[in-house]
Amino acid sequence: MHYKKSILVFVKQLSIVKTLIFILIVSQCIVSCIETKENHSIDEVFNDVKQPIASSVKYADGFDIYSSDAISKLVIYNPKNTSEVYATYYIVDSISFDNFRGPNVVHSSTLDSVAVFSATQLNAFSKLELLDKVVAISESEYIQNPEVKELCNNNKIVNLASNGNFYLEKTLSVNPKIIFYSPYNMAQSHPLAATEITMIPFFDFMETNPLGRAEWIKFTALFFNEVKTANLIFDSIEGKYLGYKELTIDIDKKPTVFSDKYYSGQWFVPGGRSYIAQLFNDSGAEYIWKDNQMTASVNLDLEVVYDKAQKAKYWRIVGTYPNGFTYDELSKENDFYQYFDAFKNHNVIYCDSKTSTYFETGTLEPHVLLADLIHVFHPKLLPNYNPKYYHLCK
Repeated sequence: MHYKKSILVFVKQLSIVKTLIFILIVSQCIVSCIETKENHSIDEVFNDVKQPIASSVKYADGFDIYSSDAISKLVIYNPKNTSEVYATYYIVDSISFDNFRGPNVVHSSTLDSVAVFSATQLNAFSKLELLDKVVAISESEYIQNPEVKELCNNNKIVNLASNGNFYLEKTLSVNPKIIFYSPYNMAQSHPLAATEITMIPFFDFMETNPLGRAEWIKFTALFFNEVKTANLIFDSIEGKYLGYKELTIDIDKKPTVFSDKYYSGQWFVPGGRSYIAQLFNDSGAEYIWKDNQMTASVNLDLEVVYDKAQKAKYWRIVGTYPNGFTYDELSKENDFYQYFDAFKNHNVIYCDSKTSTYFETGTLEPHVLLADLIHVFHPKLLPNYNPKYYHLCK
């Protein structure tokens, strides 16, 4: 009897030992897996997927977004050569990826203080209802957004730059987690790079497709896990833009148009593959430099512009006048302007860049810009339309 009990006790003890050994082995495997994951770079973890990942960007040339599980890979391209990668960032939104560190890794859940040095991107923050994340901006004196102005007046947003000068010590005291900026001179490092704060380049202004510029709202949203909201906003913009563009597809007679003014000894003409040229084309107009292959502006002499644009029907101008636009004010700038047919016939399409907040809000309203131009070029297509940015001055 005692012998049988001893055997039973031994079996039970053996079972417990086996269980403990099993638990130990499983625990070691889990720890090993975690350590293996921690030893992998985020590039390796992201790229370790079975299926190829497609970018969620449709129109913009300046960036791509690839998403896999709780990691998104943001690739920013050199705007002067979009086959060249300018920078790569990984945005993570899960605690399970907290072990990934580095200058190119951004944890969206902790991103609560940023500086925004682009008026167009600041508008994206407003549309995405993310202004509470913004602690600093630049050139605050030029911002027209009433909500941003109020936040500045209450010192909830501070100014870190004015007239091209950046305040290094002030930036360090505010210490935003990220600075979004527009690098107009890519050959030089930004004055605030010395702070070692992560600086994210924002190249929306280099896009030539109006929808491509608007799509940069996805770029902004990515850092705050608001991509779904951005997609809804962009899808609405895209639908309206393509709807207006559809109105002009079958138009045979397209009015001719030229753009901008003579300044500092040169006339800066938008290239034939530029953002403005695309808007003219989509609105059913014939841009007189449409055959030019440049995406940026082309510097021409006044006589060269006059020779080509003298008979053009319309003349597009963006600017501001203290007392409002008049043809007398325009002629005071340069007597030569009076010899253009568009001036003689009062066919100047004018956008007051200050009162209309063109440079702040226009990028995310390409459908409105397009509708404004269609209303000028083909008023019968939009007879009851009330323009916001561009107005035909009579």
